[in-house]
Amino acid sequence: MLMKTFIFFVSLMFAVVVSQAQDYQISFTGSGQSTSVDSIQVKNLAQETTLSLNGDDVLHLVKTLGINAIAPKESALKIYPNPMMESTVVEFFHTNTAPVNIEIFNETGVLVVKQSLPIPQGKQRFEISGLNTGIYTVNVQTADLKYIAKLISLGKNTGNVSVEYQGSGDGSVSERTSESTKSIIQMQYNDGEMLLFKGFASNFTCVFTLLPIKSQSVDFEFILCPDEDGHNYSVVTIGTQTWMAENLNYETENGLCYDYDTVNCAIYGRLYTWDVIMNGEVSSSEVPSGVQGICPSGWHIPSDAEWKILEIYLGMSQTAANNTGWRGTDEGGKLKEEGTAHWISTNTGATNSSGFTALPGGVRGASFFSLGLSGFWWTATETSSTNAWYRKLSNTGSTVERDNHSKSNYVSVRCLKD
Repeated sequence: MLMKTFIFFVSLMFAVVVSQAQDYQISFTGSGQSTSVDSIQVKNLAQETTLSLNGDDVLHLVKTLGINAIAPKESALKIYPNPMMESTVVEFFHTNTAPVNIEIFNETGVLVVKQSLPIPQGKQRFEISGLNTGIYTVNVQTADLKYIAKLISLGKNTGNVSVEYQGSGDGSVSERTSESTKSIIQMQYNDGEMLLFKGFASNFTCVFTLLPIKSQSVDFEFILCPDEDGHNYSVVTIGTQTWMAENLNYETENGLCYDYDTVNCAIYGRLYTWDVIMNGEVSSSEVPSGVQGICPSGWHIPSDAEWKILEIYLGMSQTAANNTGWRGTDEGGKLKEEGTAHWISTNTGATNSSGFTALPGGVRGASFFSLGLSGFWWTATETSSTNAWYRKLSNTGSTVERDNHSKSNYVSVRCLKD
């Protein structure tokens, strides 16, 4: 009996040690264009799990989530119709009488609307309306549960989004909003897993990756990167370079959406010929290796040499960087968005450990092809009067292709900070 008790005690202590092996708390600050952070999206790149936080929340990385963080099977979040046109209904089960926070984020992780409402216990209904065409994440958080679901809107709405409480079966509750309060939000985490953070402040977005090994405060440096359409692009710093963390989507007369579908532009950015992207002021005194072209002020089209700097920082040898064709080993995987949300069927070697978040926007030559399969990006460097260097990433490999295209092809663009 004594031996059994001892074994049970040792097993219990072992379980406690394992469950507390990862116990890091991460808080957030802002700098640059904003010293405050509105919201944060955290993605575990190994597990492909995502969590949304308020800017003043603390992220608590734990080996085992607290029991209250797990929603019961019968209380899943239901959204119908999905896809929606003008409106949709959200249903979930509320286990207590504490306030419920409802947040809707767009495809890029920007907070579209937030409501905080005191509602009764039981099955609850809300109506969402006014969402523009796009893909959204709906977060519903109670005192002891968190629900997350994707919502697609196909409607051409005003963008004046509303969330209206429909009641719990008897009576109704008036909508009331409240200021968010600082919370400690748990996320399951195993040592050695890379996290990707997106911080949002007004219309600024900063991206970075982190391999947590301790509790710490991390800073989002919000950098100005607006095009003439008023869109401020998300940015990521990799080594000594700061890149756009999304493809350029500046509307020009000769810029194309893949298959002429504006939804593709919203996700993958536009495709441009080389001559179109290079039209603009040559700023050789400020940017020795590139031109501003259609990039925002303070940014420029990266040269072939500047792409090599990125590749070498990620581990490619100088010899491989100078070669043509498929080069390196896993540098392409470090650049590609992980998973198959946008890459079709497979996405070999993708980790996105750089935070570059490369998407397969395809190309247009004689016709459109490779959407979901490959991404292509122009450099500012010509190889002849008719061709220029580009970079290509494929869903079937983790290397990077360096080759040249006809300048008349339509290809994606990432701009680089001066």
